[in-house]
Amino acid sequence: MSVDFDYQGSEGEVGKGAAITLKVNGQTVGNGKMKATVPGRFGIDTFGIGEDSGQPVTTDYKPPFKFTGEISKVTIESR
Repeated sequence: MSVDFDYQGSEGEVGKGAAITLKVNGQTVGNGKMKATVPGRFGIDTFGIGEDSGQPVTTDYKPPFKFTGEISKVTIESR
């Protein structure tokens, strides 16, 4: 599964929208547009894989809420 996040603003512009495409096995299964993105960063939270070590995105759980399954691969590409 992959998510393509295509920011619609120019370099240096903040808060503009984005086009988002969800793919499974290379095939598009969904897409949509965000009207705007967050023009900044929330606190000192970092990107975590397998647990939420910073601020949770919902109050439905308490961090770090570690994932107990298996993550076989994570690839982050910047374009």
